[in-house]
Amino acid sequence: MRTVFITCIRGIISRNILSTEAFAALRRVPDLRLVIVASESRAPVLLREFGGPNVSVERIAARPPAGLAKLVWVVATNLLASSTRSIQRRTKLARDRNIFDYVASLFFSLLGRVRIVRRIFRAIAAQLDPGREFDTLFAHYRPALVFSTDVYDLADVRILRAAKRYGVRTVGMVRSWDNVTSKTLLSVIPDRLVVNTRRIGDEAVRYGDMPPERIVSVGVPHYDRYRPEYCTPRNDFFRKLGLDPAKRLTLFTPPSDRYLRGDPVTPIILKAMDGLGTQVLVRMPLVGRSELAGYRPQTGAPRQSGEALASRPPGVVFDEPGGPGDFVDVHMTPEADRHLADSILHSDVVITWASTMIIDAAAFDKPIVLVGFDASPRPLSRSIRQYYRYDHHRAILASGGVRLVESPEELAEVVRGYLEYPERDRESREWIRREYAGELDGKAGERLAACLLGILDQDRA
Repeated sequence: MRTVFITCIRGIISRNILSTEAFAALRRVPDLRLVIVASESRAPVLLREFGGPNVSVERIAARPPAGLAKLVWVVATNLLASSTRSIQRRTKLARDRNIFDYVASLFFSLLGRVRIVRRIFRAIAAQLDPGREFDTLFAHYRPALVFSTDVYDLADVRILRAAKRYGVRTVGMVRSWDNVTSKTLLSVIPDRLVVNTRRIGDEAVRYGDMPPERIVSVGVPHYDRYRPEYCTPRNDFFRKLGLDPAKRLTLFTPPSDRYLRGDPVTPIILKAMDGLGTQVLVRMPLVGRSELAGYRPQTGAPRQSGEALASRPPGVVFDEPGGPGDFVDVHMTPEADRHLADSILHSDVVITWASTMIIDAAAFDKPIVLVGFDASPRPLSRSIRQYYRYDHHRAILASGGVRLVESPEELAEVVRGYLEYPERDRESREWIRREYAGELDGKAGERLAACLLGILDQDRA
């Protein structure tokens, strides 16, 4: 029986891969054993949801890097010579005032522009941090293939290095549309790299030295369910949330304190929306929390420290996904993902910030408004504005498929215009969908499974 390792270190991978047709198709293959490699905290949940006769779960300690391994990871991060990393570097300098750290980071960024330096680094890194903690798993299962679902995660990098040492074929995947230019250097070149779209593949060639002939574009597997026929009917969805299906709905996803602290823009936005004749569904972050300056996110929720509790505005519903405080333990079930899709499908306008909700909304062709102002004046290093200078968001803004608003008054004006003319900017939103989501034909999961099985069949031949 052939064995495939599938990594699931970050909790969201269960939504992105394990709950899709890609995983379902693999587990239907009779002579294939699937081993999900997961963090210790996630293993019991994954075994309960996905375990079966040919599916097992192996837990690993997702330990932070230390010693030489930490040095290797820091260097990998700074060798990524993207505009996004330059902004992150300057932001860190403004926050920490550590000149030495900034100069060292800048030095490695300059080195990272040289291809031979990147090649040498990968070779040295494979010796210094070879992933020996996975040796027992490789010796026990003797896998035919390792599928890394997030090539920029440290644990994934280590298991890929172990696979290279054991001569095992590897397939890596870029987990999200922004990863190539915002995370680290592609530390291991897999035998195949799976991406959502050709644009992301081109970025992997430019920034990660990935050979273009070894890149496969499949689309977004969990978007296979982002179709009206899979969603809850409008009346049922509105009734569940206590909303009026006869009235229009604006979906607002505020930023998490994982990215912005001391910047409670939500009350300002809700006040700006007052009088526009639309209900507002405020979807709270899946990871972290959003500062609400006293608004109650749901009945019975505790007050935030040091804040006076304000009454909830009429026509506003807070939707709390109830996620944990970190990306490892977050868990999004198919039902929770369907609820997210319902929220987008049944909204008339989506207000968000520099997040993946942009791509989610574009997949449903919803008008997109981006918040580009803070609750109070602040330096760029602490402002929401810094994120719109990242490579991927600059491309989004240049497309014309979104509207970046810089004041509450402008937000109200743009939302009012979209409510009246929802077709506005439709062609540009189509560009976003095409460039970052790919085909929405319900077959992305099938294409991913076909890619993995094709590589297994090549080995068998």
